[in-house]
Amino acid sequence: MIIYLRILSNEVDNFVKEIAIDDTLSFADLHACIQDTLNYDASQMASFFTTDSGWNKESEITLLDMSEGHSSEIKVMHNTLISDFLFEEGQRLLYVFDFFSERAFFIEVIEIKKGSLDKPNCYRNEGETPQQIMIGDFTEETTKPDLDQFDDEFDGTLDSMKFNDLDHFDDDLNLDDLADQY
Repeated sequence: MIIYLRILSNEVDNFVKEIAIDDTLSFADLHACIQDTLNYDASQMASFFTTDSGWNKESEITLLDMSEGHSSEIKVMHNTLISDFLFEEGQRLLYVFDFFSERAFFIEVIEIKKGSLDKPNCYRNEGETPQQIMIGDFTEETTKPDLDQFDDEFDGTLDSMKFNDLDHFDDDLNLDDLADQY
C-alpha cells in the first residue's frame, strides 16, 4: 500500500509538503525523505509521535534508542515499519525536528492506495522551509544579569553573606570525634 502524507508547519503559512511512501518502508525512510527534501542536517535528533485527532502525543518513534537498557517498548525509526502505525486516512503524526525548542511539523494521512514504491517520493514541495534549529536571541541585554538587584544584599565580600552568623555551627567541633561516630 502507498501512504500519502501531507506535512504542514505552524510557522510558515505557505509550507506544504506531500510525500508518498510504501507502507513496507520504515520511519527511518520517511525521516530521511523529510530531511533530504528540507535540506536539513540529518544528524540532528528527531522523533515521530502518533497523535489523537487533537494532536495530543500518544506513542513516540525515535531516531535513536537513548535508553540504557534498550527497552523493547522504545520504538526506533529503523526498526518500525510505516504499516505498524499508519493504515487509515486521517491518522496524524507530529514530527519533532527541533527538540530544544520543541518545534514540529504536523503530518496527516490524506490517502491510501494500492501499489508499491521503492523509496519515498515528495511530490508536492511548496513554501519556505522553516529553519531547522532555532537558537534564542542571545543579545548582550539578555545574557548579562542585572547585578544592581543584588547590591543591597551583597557588597562583594564574604562577610556580607553573614557566614559567621550561623549559630548551628559548633566552634569546638572536633573532626576526629565526628569520624569516630561513623
